[in-house]
Amino acid sequence: MINFSLEELVKAYREEKSSRELAEISDDFYQSVGRHISSLNAELSRADAVRKELLRGELRSVVFMVEEIHFTRLVKAMAAIARGEAPAPLIERERDAFGEIRRTLERLYAEMVQPAISGKVEVTAPQRITNTLCILLADFRERIVGADLRTYGPFTKGEIASLPALNAEIMVKHGLARRITVKA
Repeated sequence: MINFSLEELVKAYREEKSSRELAEISDDFYQSVGRHISSLNAELSRADAVRKELLRGELRSVVFMVEEIHFTRLVKAMAAIARGEAPAPLIERERDAFGEIRRTLERLYAEMVQPAISGKVEVTAPQRITNTLCILLADFRERIVGADLRTYGPFTKGEIASLPALNAEIMVKHGLARRITVKA
């Protein structure tokens, strides 16, 4: 895209926004836009006040259209990937990026969805949490959350409680409870 102009950008913007499919843009589209913005910035630095205002407006429009083109292409490509299609036409850098996204989503589907719908879900046995009997040596006005994510308490001094082993061990270590051993 050697002779890039604002008209070319407007044309690309309209094509992308008016079509359900990806519009065709050249591989050097973004580089051409970058060169155009650079020339506008160079002109801006040496322009008079009125021209500066016009150039700032053009820069805002150019940036808006480029971002809209990019976002619209992104949405269209992702929609195609979600439908299991390869989005096209893409420029080379988009092809690489969306190819990687497609492969990642396919792996995710194979690891999560496919096993679930095939009935081959890996079920792990729940971790066994054993409780320990304790006699409380202090009052606890607040509830505590046990290692099993259940709430316990409040407790009064002298009360006997069955607590998850980890919580009981912490309380014993800090002198707040005493383990009760039951002999069979």
